[in-house]
Amino acid sequence: MEQRTIPGQERGRDDLTAWRARLARDPLEADPFFRALARRHLGAAWTAAEPRLRAAAAAARDADADVFETNRDEHLPVLQRHDALGHDREEVVFHPAHHRIGRTFWGSGALAVLGEPGRETLCGALIYLLDRNGEAGHACPVACTAGAIKLLQRAGTPEQRARWLPALLETDYDRRLHAAQFVTEVQGGSDVGRNACVAEPVSGEPGRWRITGEKWFCSVADAGLFVVSARPAGAPDGTRGLGLFLVPRLLDGRPNGFRLRRLKLKIGTRSMPTGEIEFDGALAEAIGPLEHGFRNLVGVVLDTSRVHNALAACGILRRAFEEAQAYGLHREAFDRPIGAYPAVAERVARIKIDLQAALATTFRILDWTDRIDTGRAGKELAAARRIAVMINKYWTALACTRGVRDAIEVLGGNGTIEDFSPLPRLYRDAIVIESWEGTHNTLIAQVWRDFATRGLHEPWLAAAEAEVAGIERALPGEFSARARALFAEVRDRVSRLLGATPARLEAAGRHVVDRMCRLADWVALCDQLAWERRERMETGLADLVEAYRRLHLDPVDPQDDETLAPLLARVAAGT
Repeated sequence: MEQRTIPGQERGRDDLTAWRARLARDPLEADPFFRALARRHLGAAWTAAEPRLRAAAAAARDADADVFETNRDEHLPVLQRHDALGHDREEVVFHPAHHRIGRTFWGSGALAVLGEPGRETLCGALIYLLDRNGEAGHACPVACTAGAIKLLQRAGTPEQRARWLPALLETDYDRRLHAAQFVTEVQGGSDVGRNACVAEPVSGEPGRWRITGEKWFCSVADAGLFVVSARPAGAPDGTRGLGLFLVPRLLDGRPNGFRLRRLKLKIGTRSMPTGEIEFDGALAEAIGPLEHGFRNLVGVVLDTSRVHNALAACGILRRAFEEAQAYGLHREAFDRPIGAYPAVAERVARIKIDLQAALATTFRILDWTDRIDTGRAGKELAAARRIAVMINKYWTALACTRGVRDAIEVLGGNGTIEDFSPLPRLYRDAIVIESWEGTHNTLIAQVWRDFATRGLHEPWLAAAEAEVAGIERALPGEFSARARALFAEVRDRVSRLLGATPARLEAAGRHVVDRMCRLADWVALCDQLAWERRERMETGLADLVEAYRRLHLDPVDPQDDETLAPLLARVAAGT
């Protein structure tokens, strides 16, 4: 049937076409705040890094159609237990688009740069740009592989590093070795001390073990190298008795003593296979001293994934902001663009505020990591960083889900349509990353254990106070005064709760961590604003910082404050 042209409807389609055209811009060029943040933290390396960042951003933008294809129900990963002749294979089979996306991730060099210390910021910048499409089947494998790289660098023997690192650092997707971490068991979940997988030593082969038992939630089930927690025979109960092991997927081309029971059907991250895996005498090698297994798991492997989780949240938030802002500019209702309505502008502004706060705190952590790894900072900052990573993973994951939901609201009914925008997929992915690498309450409980048993509140508060003092010098006035007052409030809350009963601490711990996160946001944003002013750069950050204060620190009633709506409109209008 010939399609009739109706003027009003054609104009609507023209508006949507203009929205799509705006989204096709250079993602790095359209993100001035991130460019300023990366330029600051990369320092002298910015000039060499910029072309690489621009190429990664463009490649990620161009991969959008492939990511959509790999998330269709009929294109999800499939478990293939045997080949045509009946040989065991335990393979995961992907749609061809999955491998095209993988070449974008690995070809960016985001993992290869980890071969040298002091390049966490560059790695993080690349990952942020690549994660604009959500998990995309590869963000989790890259995070797990980064964790394995760091584990080998810090705990591996020279022979293990020489054998495994070259393939883990490979930029050629078709030659790469990618890793996974299998920890969770059905009986324990986040209570890792209840893990029951057993490691038995191989007689006459020091350092070699056989792993037996079941792992319940195994993401990157197609990985070529597994990092597995297991309890050596005779080891004590709890986390103290857990060792950490490397298990190659294949031995002599055949599955190495494991069986993939099934692939899980998850709400999100659907193109990345997660399964249940049963080990039956899988040959393994210990990585690091056995008695340091849990320490290395949390301090290296999970720590790395938590930082990548925050970067994924930032990437998703950026995409949600771009979709919502562009839609508000081009979609008209009642004779004006919907972005001109204060209620819509506020939704867009809130996404942007959460995004830039998340970027500022996450790149602050990356900068700390580079300083520690290159010997420019010591144990005190490392202790503060441990706490910062946990609360940042929690806070950015919450912001991500909230931001994507707000973007869907801006698009209205169109925001719920799978092939209209990536927002439904991003929302599902955001819900998953809230629970990855430690649920909210697990992370909060660990923060308070670290405060009570290791005194880590002291270095965390010391690092925050040092930054507040720097803001007072560089940015005197209302913003620095608010930083000092918020720091004093948080310090008092932490001190009082550490002296409370265990029941009271459990009830109020999350609320105090929320205030710690607000302090981290405020300090990171003000610190970046001070740098931009010194460099005579303008990204609109001053308005955003003031909007953050009025929304989150000193909430105002929009009915009584007539300047709030124009402020949020200015924030929403900037890129």
